[in-house]
Amino acid sequence: MPLLLQRPTLPMKICAGLALLILLGLGTWQVDRLFWKEAIIAERQAQSGLPPIPVPVDGNPDPALAFHAATATGHFLHDQEMYLMARTQRGNVGFHLITPLEQADGRIILINRGWVPQENRDPATRPESLVEGEVTVSGLLRLSQEKHWAQPENDPLRNQWFFIDVVAMGEDTGADLASLYYLEADATENPGGLPIGGQAKVDLPNSHLEYAITWYSLALALIVVFVFFHRRPAKDGDR
Repeated sequence: MPLLLQRPTLPMKICAGLALLILLGLGTWQVDRLFWKEAIIAERQAQSGLPPIPVPVDGNPDPALAFHAATATGHFLHDQEMYLMARTQRGNVGFHLITPLEQADGRIILINRGWVPQENRDPATRPESLVEGEVTVSGLLRLSQEKHWAQPENDPLRNQWFFIDVVAMGEDTGADLASLYYLEADATENPGGLPIGGQAKVDLPNSHLEYAITWYSLALALIVVFVFFHRRPAKDGDR
């Protein structure tokens, strides 16, 4: 049976055209995000793979050094450890342990030692983690974090931190900061197994290609449906 073209109405054309533009726009946006994310991952991988440097002291931090491999030497001030709340590890709720590392000159560098389960917040439940004596910590340089709109404000009085503010944390310890960077410790195992280091996200999840394919596929499906909807079998009265 021959097919006759059924003219689409103007409202249908407008709706289909707008939907197509939106789908194509979303697909293109995801392609842009794909290249953006790939560039970030490549930069972080390159920085983390460089030979480690001592944590830079004094002066303003250089954003170009973020995720650069680095080391720091000193003594942990365990009585001044701070808790970065609402952090998960394999689906388990806990926190990141931020501990000041006192250098030979008395100034401190903040160290994110890694993840600890909530039930081990009390240091008495993890005595092996309270390492004594001089240590050298290796990890990645990080900068103060921007507060996300959904995050609560930091609460120093309750020792509940939701984002890392190096200056505020330094002031809370009462010691002088040696650096405006903090060091995110690597995955070297700590005595007793806690904290669990290596929390810096170098290989970020990147699903933007799949999202782009999804949006473009929906755009193609819309075109196919639009065309076939306006083609119908000819009836005897149409001949």
